[in-house]
Amino acid sequence: MLAMLAALALGACFGPPQPVAIADYSDHAMEPFIARDGQTLFFNNRNEPAEQTDLHWASRIDDTHFRYRGRITSANSNHLDGVPSLARDGTFAFTSLRAFERGGATIWMGRWSDNAVTALNLQTALRPGPPPRFNMDGELSASGAHLYVTDNRWALIGGLRTSDIRLSVRNNGRWRRAPEFDSWFAAINTRNALEYAPATNEAETELYFTRLTLAFLRPPRFETFVSVRANTAAPFGVPERVEALQGYVEAPSVAPDGALYFHAMVDGRFTIMRAPRGCR
Repeated sequence: MLAMLAALALGACFGPPQPVAIADYSDHAMEPFIARDGQTLFFNNRNEPAEQTDLHWASRIDDTHFRYRGRITSANSNHLDGVPSLARDGTFAFTSLRAFERGGATIWMGRWSDNAVTALNLQTALRPGPPPRFNMDGELSASGAHLYVTDNRWALIGGLRTSDIRLSVRNNGRWRRAPEFDSWFAAINTRNALEYAPATNEAETELYFTRLTLAFLRPPRFETFVSVRANTAAPFGVPERVEALQGYVEAPSVAPDGALYFHAMVDGRFTIMRAPRGCR
């Protein structure tokens, strides 16, 4: 009950979203991740199949202004590359379809250093099973010990069929799936909607995510939710909707001050936005 009340209060404490300007960049911007020190913004351009989806980065001017620094050429490929995240220890994670046909693994990791990603490694142990199962997205915890990731299943007719949030952990430098923590997300994952784009605060006591509800003869409904817990040994509580985020919005990322960065469809273009946090 206390966790539900805390989530309810937190869901109501964000202010009106503000557009984030990226100087010298004019394309679509999606899947933002704000670094844990707040100084670097990672993102990808539009992720439609017809697009060349690449990883990009920008440096902070202020909360709503960044300067474009370019593509992360060391991590990009001729396939879809997106959904970047970075831990404080320099571990960099993203999803890519470059090796999907060879077994279904999509999570890649490397080291962010000197404005580039090095030592790329495909995390085959994290795949949920052979195609059509795959991992669509994920986020590294600030500590770098956890990867909050989505398990997904694709259908040839109807597109994405399932999406649930899971946890992977790093032990002695190796990553593994951690089904023993599935109970953490029992109040979050549903059978009738898609839960994806997980994002945590520094302490991993707040979990934000996107929920997409699809209904016959109705437009899709995108909602951003937050779930809280008292400590990192407890499951996340019943989630509550973040009221300030309305419309076609996805993929929250938590700034050091608790504000949320996310992307939204604005006048036909995906744009990164920021919703300030008004309470603690």
